[in-house]
Amino acid sequence: MNQEYVYEDEQEGEGLTFKKIGKFFQKSWLRMVVYLVIAALLVTVVAVPIKVYYKSEPIAITSIEYIYSGVEEGNDPNGKRLDTDNIISTTVLSKAVEQANLGKKIKDISRLRSAMRIEGVLTDEYVELSKAAANGDKAAAEALRKLNMFSTRFNIIISDPAELDLSDDQAKLLLNKIVTCYFEDFQVRYSMSKVFAENMYNLSQNNMREFTEIYDIYLQSLDSVKLYLQEMSETVGNFVSTTNNTTFALLLSEINVLNAGYNQFNAYIISNNIWRDKQSAKNALEASKLDITNRLEPLEEYISALTDQIKNIQPNTTTTDNGGTQSVVVTYPPEYFMYQARLDEANRQKRDYQIQLNNINTRLEKLQAAEDADEALITQATNNLAQIEAQTLELIKKVNATIADYYDAFVASSVRQVQPPVVTRKSIGFNLLVVYIVALIVALFAAGIVTGIKMIKGKTSQKAEEQSAATEEKK
Repeated sequence: MNQEYVYEDEQEGEGLTFKKIGKFFQKSWLRMVVYLVIAALLVTVVAVPIKVYYKSEPIAITSIEYIYSGVEEGNDPNGKRLDTDNIISTTVLSKAVEQANLGKKIKDISRLRSAMRIEGVLTDEYVELSKAAANGDKAAAEALRKLNMFSTRFNIIISDPAELDLSDDQAKLLLNKIVTCYFEDFQVRYSMSKVFAENMYNLSQNNMREFTEIYDIYLQSLDSVKLYLQEMSETVGNFVSTTNNTTFALLLSEINVLNAGYNQFNAYIISNNIWRDKQSAKNALEASKLDITNRLEPLEEYISALTDQIKNIQPNTTTTDNGGTQSVVVTYPPEYFMYQARLDEANRQKRDYQIQLNNINTRLEKLQAAEDADEALITQATNNLAQIEAQTLELIKKVNATIADYYDAFVASSVRQVQPPVVTRKSIGFNLLVVYIVALIVALFAAGIVTGIKMIKGKTSQKAEEQSAATEEKK
């Protein structure tokens, strides 16, 4: 490799020529081969042992996956941010240690928790976009930049189980128990029971309340039930409760029938002008009317302000030209839709207030013409109301049981274990093939640079000798 280069004085063309390239490789091929061999040996001696024998840490690992709608956006079943730290909460770990009969070895739960961690697994979409972006796909790179990735699969890891005095089998058993206890915690945390109150439908015997007042209270409570059932029938309309053999749509129809019964009761009260205490009823109605009127005025001002804000928001117009065809896209900023939602809610509230005012005015008109209370009519009205209360209580219990049944089924299928526990060692994350390729490329460049330097030095030395010889001849 260190042979002296003797250059003949040849007339070569200016610039880079195939002849020069051929001469360069003729002079450097042996050095390139030697450097390549040295680079390959260095990688084999240094990198391969590190990859094969040196591992970053011994671990026990298992994996779980969430499969409910919304987790791909990072949400829990209630629509809030999913907290995966609950997987290794002290409550879960304590139960798992107890069930695994490892209390004698793991006496400090906080020490176990500090040796554990939860790692999110990259989603398939993220991995595919990353590969495409690395290959120069600009669209994939842009999509990757805008992508908010939320893992749906998570690894549960115990770092160095031997440090906790756990054998491999004990570490795997503990991981299984942690998963089981977390599933139980998840079900308790996100299951629902008795969503709606069942102890409020007993006002018929309260002589201090007018029938119309009780009617308003019950109807308002049923409105929230009705709204919930509408949402559930739209989102999970195919769910059939095994407990009650019913669906949310059927429960909604039963609520509508019950509402009709309440409306008939109210019509009976108004048509027969039944009041337990006329003066007390009048005072209560007038107070309610004043309260609603006071609420309506600022609400109307709020609606007017929202309407003006919405009018002042200008849309963003984008024009694109695709092969000679122009397309115009009109988009509104997020606050536009936020104000629209607020306006819809305010108008709904205004409508409800106006309905209440109309009912109050009707009752006040009837009350003015009312005679002294007829005990027989009051007794009949009380009995009618008690019957409706019993029907309402039965239906609310049915609704709550169906909701609990749904969440039990939903939660039970929302998370699953997708990898059995294993004890392994986490390798250093580098690719040997890439290391070899990089090393060989560096070796080629090094051989070429060394050869080029030696050729330049040889040519410079030859010219110096020629000049010296020429000088001697002149003398």
